[in-house]
Amino acid sequence: MTKALTSTGFLWLADKEKLDLQMPVENLLEEFKDLQVAKLIDGKVSYSEPKTKVTFHHLLTHTSGFGYDFHHETLSHLLLKGEIVDLLDKEGKFLESPLIAEPGEEWHYGMGIGWIGKAIEKLSGSLLNDFMTENIFKPLELSDTSFDISVLGEDRLPNIYAKGEDGSLTDISGFMASPQIEEFAYGGGGIFSCPLDYVKFLRLFLNQGQVNGEEFLPKKVIDEMTINQIDNLSVPFQPTFNPGIISANEWFPGIEKKWGYGFMINTEDVPNARTKGSCAWSGIMNTFFWFDAKKDIGATIMMQIAPCYHEKPKKVLQKFEEAIYRAL
Repeated sequence: MTKALTSTGFLWLADKEKLDLQMPVENLLEEFKDLQVAKLIDGKVSYSEPKTKVTFHHLLTHTSGFGYDFHHETLSHLLLKGEIVDLLDKEGKFLESPLIAEPGEEWHYGMGIGWIGKAIEKLSGSLLNDFMTENIFKPLELSDTSFDISVLGEDRLPNIYAKGEDGSLTDISGFMASPQIEEFAYGGGGIFSCPLDYVKFLRLFLNQGQVNGEEFLPKKVIDEMTINQIDNLSVPFQPTFNPGIISANEWFPGIEKKWGYGFMINTEDVPNARTKGSCAWSGIMNTFFWFDAKKDIGATIMMQIAPCYHEKPKKVLQKFEEAIYRAL
């Protein structure tokens, strides 16, 4: 659940630097001058220049046109052909993947927040982990949160399991890439944390940007992060092109979902659970969080099971959430 933290770090910095979120990203990052939009038609990929420049607003809202290979057929095809690299690449070359939609026209969950991490480094002159540690983790008292597992203790990591069709669990920890970062930290994933630290982060939003009674983020930034920023677009059903990693998923079918800066927002009350306007998202190993400002609730539940959005972990989340609201 790194993206919400990285987005918060960027908006903290953007507020101090008076950065216009509608500014084209290419004004800061040269790589955006050469972006291409890829389209898969009849088994062949064609490329064209985007009609619109990608802005920081696009990156923060997942409307930039960047995607993930496990959610989109074009990127899955390019990965199988060896024309892009996967997310385990330690140098972050997966950020060089093309767009799969015109900026501003569609919502696709993707690697745009990785570029937000790059923008933080360029603006601050610091490596991403150093910036986040000094300006986000320490002020929020997240003492067990870092991109760098060596400072937390690799021996403290839980094992990771794959859920079999028969319901069995297989330890797949040995097949995962080394958790140690080198120079590159991916703003879209890879932070190590724990439930206690993450709810301290969520408390920031319930307290309208204050930490221990003092302003950390201006209320106007909190407001921007927690309201609809994608206009008439919605967070849709998400297909899978790699069911071993992620299952197809749609949050709360029948309820329209919007996106702010860092969070999905449900536009109606969820029966027996979160209220209208609550903010939420998830992580690749079935970790979940939400915060409900109307009920003054922030919660996270963390599992270490693949594939993401498997029906059993999602059921655990549902029961956990319903139990909390029953207890009010």
